[in-house]
Amino acid sequence: MTALSKIRDAGFDVELNGDSFKITPSSQLTENQRDFLKSHKAEIIGELKSLIVTCYTPNGEAIQIAAKDHEHAEWLKQMNPTPNRTQ
Repeated sequence: MTALSKIRDAGFDVELNGDSFKITPSSQLTENQRDFLKSHKAEIIGELKSLIVTCYTPNGEAIQIAAKDHEHAEWLKQMNPTPNRTQ
């Protein structure tokens, strides 16, 4: 189990926030969970960054989407491939 999945399985939402991450509801974190997050910060940020997928609007504009897990990221990539720009 990854650090990210462990904290999500404990009932928290985790999202990338610049070079850090945001936990909600943070007021519900125990001291042990806070210590876990501090000691696994780099791993969690790396996991969150790996879930950012480039998708494309109907007019071909690239947008960044945060997938909820690796399976969702792969699905987004399959359903929204890079547009063919031959015009």
